[in-house]
Amino acid sequence: MTEWRTPSAGDLTDLVTRLRDLDWSWNLADVAELAAGFGWRVVLARPNWVLLDTGLGAGSGKVHGASGKAVRIDTRLTDFVEEDAAGAERIRTAFAELAAVLTATLGEPTGRIPGRWPQIRWAGTGTTLVLAQSPVSVVLSLVTDARLAADDRNIEAERQGGLS
Repeated sequence: MTEWRTPSAGDLTDLVTRLRDLDWSWNLADVAELAAGFGWRVVLARPNWVLLDTGLGAGSGKVHGASGKAVRIDTRLTDFVEEDAAGAERIRTAFAELAAVLTATLGEPTGRIPGRWPQIRWAGTGTTLVLAQSPVSVVLSLVTDARLAADDRNIEAERQGGLS
């Protein structure tokens, strides 16, 4: 079994501060420059997304886009866990610990989305930092507010049976 990896409090504070203060073109053509600035590596580039290695292996990060513009930057903060009770507990614990570091750095969240796969959000000017728990990892994202609003509308429509 490999060693469980999550960022140290100092590394996470640095990352989240840099993401919060990011001044970038949001052009998909400029992702290589963005990646280099964060010490990440571009693994694969396609017209509407770029796959990254953000330190936890190929695919540990991704920049999503549309029409040449980036709308979301994802970076996985933890290694993957098995989808079992022990893995679920490890992810819940990591999510809580990482959320505490982000709250100490950014202040109280501006939004909390409870549920099976919770999110904690810190809204900025034009973008929102999102800490999300998935079944197998914890992910930090910087999302444009327009994209986040569209995602939220789609989730709500799905809940109400509007999307199939």
